[in-house]
Amino acid sequence: DRRLREVWGVIRPPSKDKQALIADYRRRLSPELPKADVRHGRLLFSKTCAGCHVLFGEGRKVGPDLTGSQRTNLEYVLTNLIDPSAVVGRDFQLTVVETVDGRVLTGVVSFENDNSVTLLTANDQVIVPRADIDQLNQSRISMMPEDMLTKLSPEEIRDLVGYLASPRQ
Repeated sequence: DRRLREVWGVIRPPSKDKQALIADYRRRLSPELPKADVRHGRLLFSKTCAGCHVLFGEGRKVGPDLTGSQRTNLEYVLTNLIDPSAVVGRDFQLTVVETVDGRVLTGVVSFENDNSVTLLTANDQVIVPRADIDQLNQSRISMMPEDMLTKLSPEEIRDLVGYLASPRQ
């Protein structure tokens, strides 16, 4: 487990509560997905996901590019939406940088060298000189919030998941 975490990142099963929530969403969504309005789902993706994810060449690459992922696998999609910290590749683990002047920055490291660390935050790209860094810690938590679906109506969830599973934009 330690070696896997060092090389790849975090892999753990969702908690029992989250497994139950995933099963509930799967039960409710499965019969509804054929009715999904993928155009509306694309709009929802643009508003809620594209700030950090790329799909079909559109969006920001803070988190993984979703185009080649298992988007048609409802279990995979729901697990990642409900428990985004269950599987977090090393390249996408949240990094917390505390600067010598007391600022705290969180994001995904996109580049680092002896002189600086470049963080992709939810809104920006920030280059922090190494001389300004007091502490730098990599977290096992995903930058993606766990409550993404709670902000959406059942129809919006259906449309978003339907769009994510669609073979084309």
